[in-house]
Amino acid sequence: MEDKDYAKIFSENLKFRRKAAGLTQKQLAEKLGYTEKSVSKWESGESVTPSVVLPKLSALLRVSIDELLSDKTETAYYLGVDGGGTKTEFLLCDKNRKVVSRIILGGCNPVDIGLEKCLQILKSGIEQVLDGIDPSMVSAFVGIAGGITGDYKQRIPDLLSTFRFASFSNGSDAENAVAAALENGDGIAVIAGTGSIAFIKKGNELTRVGGWGYLLEEGGSGYYIGRDAVYSALMQEEGSLATTLLYGSVLKKSGKARVLDAIADLYKGGKKELASYAPLVFEAADQNDPVAKDILAKNAKAIADLINRAQRLSGMTEIRAVIVGGLMSRSDLLIPLIKEGLNEGIALDIYTDPPVNGAITLAMA
Repeated sequence: MEDKDYAKIFSENLKFRRKAAGLTQKQLAEKLGYTEKSVSKWESGESVTPSVVLPKLSALLRVSIDELLSDKTETAYYLGVDGGGTKTEFLLCDKNRKVVSRIILGGCNPVDIGLEKCLQILKSGIEQVLDGIDPSMVSAFVGIAGGITGDYKQRIPDLLSTFRFASFSNGSDAENAVAAALENGDGIAVIAGTGSIAFIKKGNELTRVGGWGYLLEEGGSGYYIGRDAVYSALMQEEGSLATTLLYGSVLKKSGKARVLDAIADLYKGGKKELASYAPLVFEAADQNDPVAKDILAKNAKAIADLINRAQRLSGMTEIRAVIVGGLMSRSDLLIPLIKEGLNEGIALDIYTDPPVNGAITLAMA
């Protein structure tokens, strides 16, 4: 049996684990109290890491000393997690992206449900989707809405480290959507769901456009379409607008004698509750309801304006824009309206597959 070069194995594992932890050589050196040059030599095999450093190194990289010294298992599976406000999708694929297992649980945005409940959902979903597969054979990317807010960026990887994945990283669900929509190409990725935001991708650089939240934006999302539906119903109820089909749908969903009587419940339910009225607008527009059609035109213009701003910021006269998100389930109504408001040079496309596919792309990267 051929003798193993443990010094080489350690240097390769150190480099691999440092990158998986999201640390530069300089950052790791500072945490250990050594120089960047020392870490560089350890990773190249030019010098041996002092044994006294191993316990602290193990803790910083969230792996055991044995794992640093053992042969790295070849990644055989890739785990992608896409967590939003309404659902969390866990997808496990093999090296050829063939689906091995898929699990869908409730929303896990820690801003909405709290960190502890978010971590419980992640732990349960990962355990279910792996179903006995050795985590050391898995590379993972976990993209969570609100997952990089405050100390969540660190607490989530603290949980992930307990699984002993071959490698892992975490970020926001927006990263999943961008990777899914644009893969390795440049362009504009627009996420249009309960909220809306755009990202300009040029090489490895991402530039955010919009996405300031419902208090500061003017339309282009499920929240605004639903809000506009309720607003129009209130206007119809007070006699400022002619009554249309949409009013009856909103009234029925409210469960009240008047839409006015539902205002307290709407404020209590917040943006998710208002966004739940958006499908009524599409259903009414299918039946040529003039108010519903005006609402869709208004919000389509807001999405077009977002894309136009992104094009200007990109500095590119010719650019591809891809829209991903829940609103694209009715792309038949929205896309023609959005195209009407776009600047020249923008090639518009939609991505209708699950954004968790982008998490798989990032896990494989």
